[in-house]
Amino acid sequence: MEAISGSLLAGPHAHPSPSDATTHVLLRREGHNIIHKQFGPGQGMAPHHAPHEVLVVVLRGELDITVSDHSRHYVAGDYVIFPAGAVHSLHCPEEAQILIYR
Repeated sequence: MEAISGSLLAGPHAHPSPSDATTHVLLRREGHNIIHKQFGPGQGMAPHHAPHEVLVVVLRGELDITVSDHSRHYVAGDYVIFPAGAVHSLHCPEEAQILIYR
């Protein structure tokens, strides 16, 4: 069995998806996913929720995340964990990349 590898940022390995893709599911296991998302300036995600906790890690750029009507600004290196069932959304004032575990 061979390992799968790639680079989500600039690195020696190929990016796992074409450059025009904005969402790439890296792994699906037992009802959970690890997802890489790219956003352009002004893009985001409308309010939604998940039945379990969600971890978001900001890989590049800056974005504003709202959880249960409380908004906060996040930058590369930051992470946030949404409680199960919490309504959350995000807006990117500039290009951004995030990694999601849900």
